[in-house]
Amino acid sequence: MLEKNQENIIFVLTRDDVLACARELKIPEEQVADETIELVKDRINRELDRWPEIVKEILTQATQCPLGLTCFPSCCWWKEGRCIFPR
Repeated sequence: MLEKNQENIIFVLTRDDVLACARELKIPEEQVADETIELVKDRINRELDRWPEIVKEILTQATQCPLGLTCFPSCCWWKEGRCIFPR
């Protein structure tokens, strides 16, 4: 995959990731059949169907001012083109 494309990817789950989880649970790799991988895919897809809701919630939490204010250029905490509080 091109490096530029990798920068734009937020989440990737591979078969190796699933097998790593199985190893942590002491489940032999042979027991993780193709049908099990398909079940994982289906479940992840169902959960990720609500990704816009999840992303909006995270963005809202991450961008809230520590003082509970809305940041804007005339705010007293606004310096050098941005809020002085670390995000």
